[in-house]
Amino acid sequence: LKAKNENFKEKVLQKLKGQEFMKLMGFNLTEIIAGQTSGEMEIGKQIEQQDGFVHGGAVATIADIVAGFAAYTLVDVEERVVTAEIKVSYFRPAKGDRIYATGKVIKPGSKFHFCEAEVWVQTGEKHSLVAKATTTMAVV
Repeated sequence: LKAKNENFKEKVLQKLKGQEFMKLMGFNLTEIIAGQTSGEMEIGKQIEQQDGFVHGGAVATIADIVAGFAAYTLVDVEERVVTAEIKVSYFRPAKGDRIYATGKVIKPGSKFHFCEAEVWVQTGEKHSLVAKATTTMAVV
């Protein structure tokens, strides 16, 4: 995929400074390439629900972040993206040491980018897919 803005990585890094909810959770992007981002965090109490699993809302938020910033890598300098739609399918409870996710643009467009995200947990050497999301990101 081709970015409209050759400085997309710097643009994403600048936008991340204002991502207060992401900072509150402790999630960080670790990879930013045209049409794809990845990120991770240690699993802590701040994102767990009452039974010790990662809260479904936190899983959805992580999927939204990586898909949204994947879409953001492809827009022009004066454009941004917002989530128009997200569907999250949960495969198993998320419990582990780390949570990580990858988001990618499946089909870019002038008004909407269609994206996917996968969210994984890691415990020791074991990696488990816990959720997959499809999103529509509106270009504004």
